[in-house]
Amino acid sequence: MNLLAANLRRLRLEKKLTQEQLAERLGVSSQSVSRWETCVTYPDVMLLPELAKIFGVLVDDLFRPFPNGYDSNAQRLLAVYERSHKPEDFLAAVEEYEKLFRAGAATANDWRSYGVLHEYMVCHCIKKATGSFSQAMDMSRRADPGMFHRTLRQSILLRCRIGQGEACSREREAAANEAPDNPQVWIDLAHAYFFSGQPEQALETCEKALARFPEEGALHVYAGDACRELKRYDQAFPHWERAVQLDAKYMDAMFSMAFCRGEMGQFDKAAALWEEISQRLEAQGLAEEAVMPRNMAEKCRAQVFA
Repeated sequence: MNLLAANLRRLRLEKKLTQEQLAERLGVSSQSVSRWETCVTYPDVMLLPELAKIFGVLVDDLFRPFPNGYDSNAQRLLAVYERSHKPEDFLAAVEEYEKLFRAGAATANDWRSYGVLHEYMVCHCIKKATGSFSQAMDMSRRADPGMFHRTLRQSILLRCRIGQGEACSREREAAANEAPDNPQVWIDLAHAYFFSGQPEQALETCEKALARFPEEGALHVYAGDACRELKRYDQAFPHWERAVQLDAKYMDAMFSMAFCRGEMGQFDKAAALWEEISQRLEAQGLAEEAVMPRNMAEKCRAQVFA
């Protein structure tokens, strides 16, 4: 008896399925299953994924000595995603886990492995994002400095989120020392300080740079954001307002003002800002981006009349 035949029989018995029951699930005759298990014939190759799914193993396991079954089909799909890193395999695994959760049938190992699934996904996505940022920066370094720094800041944000904020700050400090006449490197440094949880340093950097580059709206935005983090609201709004004056299309400052008005309990002013943001985005043809501020405006109005 070859490995495939032996495995089909052993796995079927482990699942407590009769040949008739397995045949019904596959849409074949029980005689077909019997012939597979006795090496008379082989299953159609198109049936192998379904057989693997029923037995809770990978297709490759059907041809290996003594494959170990998984506790659930969700755990099998976790193994598939670990190998493939394909988004569709991740979503398929999530769906199977959620079926277990809804049915109240998940074990502690299911919950653990569900976490592992997302850990794998996060690590894979970080790797993909880092590679994409590097490619974009390589392409734009000389041809499009604006795009280069925009991408660099997105990369810094990601690195700060995964605990590399201190290293980012040191790198940006060195860059600012090397090119002190470039306002973009000061914006990069303020960005690194802010997102690495150093608002005092971010504000100090912005104030120092604004003395030399008073027309740089981004510096005003970061100065305002740092003041907000430090609860210095009276200092924050002049910076944000100046950023909007310098560039009416610069939406970051308006988002910051709207959030801050809400934090201060000034829901009527927050609602007006959110509504204005939504209208500006719609005017630019950014319908999807306009949804969130429109919803925020409604929430703030509800607070006004609560």
